[in-house]
Amino acid sequence: MSELKVALVYGGSSSEREISIKSGKAVKKSLQRLGINHRDFDPVKPVEFVNSLVEYSPDVVFNLLHGRGGEDGTIQGLFETLGLKYTGSPVKASALAMDKGLTKEIISFEGVPTPEWRVIEKPEELEDWEIFPAVVKPNSEGSSIGVAIVKNPDQLVEAVKKASVFDSKVLVEEFIQGREVTVGILNGMVLPPVEIVVKDGFYDYENKYVSSETEYIVFPQMDEEIRVKLEEYSLKIYRKLGCRGAARIDYIISDRPYFLEINTIPGMTDHSLLPKAARAAGIDFDSLVLKIIEGAVNGE
Repeated sequence: MSELKVALVYGGSSSEREISIKSGKAVKKSLQRLGINHRDFDPVKPVEFVNSLVEYSPDVVFNLLHGRGGEDGTIQGLFETLGLKYTGSPVKASALAMDKGLTKEIISFEGVPTPEWRVIEKPEELEDWEIFPAVVKPNSEGSSIGVAIVKNPDQLVEAVKKASVFDSKVLVEEFIQGREVTVGILNGMVLPPVEIVVKDGFYDYENKYVSSETEYIVFPQMDEEIRVKLEEYSLKIYRKLGCRGAARIDYIISDRPYFLEINTIPGMTDHSLLPKAARAAGIDFDSLVLKIIEGAVNGE
């Protein structure tokens, strides 16, 4: 493995650039500890990025670009065109997973419960929406950017306007009171569930990446039936979308698990959930990095 040339790609120009850089720096330190030959790339200047990548001619690309351009199939298409192996899901799976509404539509046909939802482009399309509280989020953003919980029609309109700054399409869904749980998958293997407990509000950007008071409970107490369903649903979603490598699937649990969304390039920061779940499965951070690379090399 130490003979591999790894192109570590992070940064980019999406609204999640800051988180991407944090993930990239964490993996960079790991590659240094592992003694793996690598070079950093930031595609903020696309032409220079492509030329440098071709010149370097890596054996595998470690993609840590979060958000648009890096997680939606765009950069994956470039890697495919250049004939490069890369970490994470392929083009189609990445594009599908990035579209929250389309993902919910697909998994609904597979019998996976998900909150009632609607994807709209302007507030007028919600004149008959009567489900409150409701969650409003950009249809194709991550890291809880632009997300709001609203309690009445006036708040709904304002939240849609704010979310529209980040995406032309906005997802509005039923708010379900319950426990927030995430399930990681690594090369087709389901990792232990992690429950997220915030002190105040919901799991927004502040509670994800800034607050030191957010609690993460690995192997949380839950009925065995619920735990089995989480594993069953997660594998079904991962396989149906055609995902590869690492992914993280978010749920809210009340009477049963309800699917919220899937992330095909999970964060690798000190606050990130995939490394926490992997550690609980006996996979430390460096081993996780190795397994992600191995998965890309072997097409898992």
